[in-house]
Amino acid sequence: MSKDKAIVKNEYGFFEIKNKPSKKALQEYYANKYYQEGQGSYELSYDETEVRYFLNKIEQRHTVIETISNVTIGKMLDVGSGEGFTLKYFDDLGWECMGLDFSHAGIKQNNPEQEGLLIQGDIFDNLEKIIENGEKFDLIFLDNVLEHVIDPFELLNSLNKIISSEGILVVDVPNDFSLLQRYLMDNNHINQEFWVSPPDHLSYFNKEGLVNLADATGWKTDKVMSDYPIELDLLNPNSNYVDDPSVGKASHKKRIEFENFIHSVSIEKTNQFYESLIDLGLGRNIIGFFSKL
Repeated sequence: MSKDKAIVKNEYGFFEIKNKPSKKALQEYYANKYYQEGQGSYELSYDETEVRYFLNKIEQRHTVIETISNVTIGKMLDVGSGEGFTLKYFDDLGWECMGLDFSHAGIKQNNPEQEGLLIQGDIFDNLEKIIENGEKFDLIFLDNVLEHVIDPFELLNSLNKIISSEGILVVDVPNDFSLLQRYLMDNNHINQEFWVSPPDHLSYFNKEGLVNLADATGWKTDKVMSDYPIELDLLNPNSNYVDDPSVGKASHKKRIEFENFIHSVSIEKTNQFYESLIDLGLGRNIIGFFSKL
């Protein structure tokens, strides 16, 4: 493993890159990469089925939020808003919404009606201004952001300063160095730790590590669940998208169709299904729901 990919297990129980980039280097990297016109790793537009999938996943999280919190409507902060689907979902429900991201290109393309809700620029600088202003939020989304930052402890600690007394933080991170990934490596279904990808991902979370980090930064864990276990496709050589990237789109399409189907059957049972999967080491992502200690 190259020096820049060296991994260590930290005091919280999750893994992180040993030699992290400087704050300035990381700022420049993301400012130039994400959601730029015609560039970056994200699609510029999505078909109707995939948009429905995005909104279904948000609705599943909202259903959990309603079961663990007394807040039915209020102020919502979306840290790392991307294409703006979470902003759209809660804005349509009448929440007072604010988004933070390095670029407005993604939201401008996919949800232009919510572009005015986005504060563009360095997320951490703008978060510091929010803290200085004494603003409080009843709901904070942190969707696929924590794995990218140099100091996850600092970010969760900062968010704890702006959550309301009954507010909920929703954290979504990749499920890495999982039981399934280890099985795939040990049984030669894959020959590389494909999930290790600095400088994009600097931290690699598991359920225990995320819960420990949350506890250390003043958060109580209310629920943890996962999502679709797409890596099961790696058990089959005909759908192994690590060995053959050309089959990746078919795996992704299957995920979208399956997710939309079980959502249509029952949102509550879908959430129960994914809550049980995380303890088996399954699911590509970990979704944690936290409230202030």
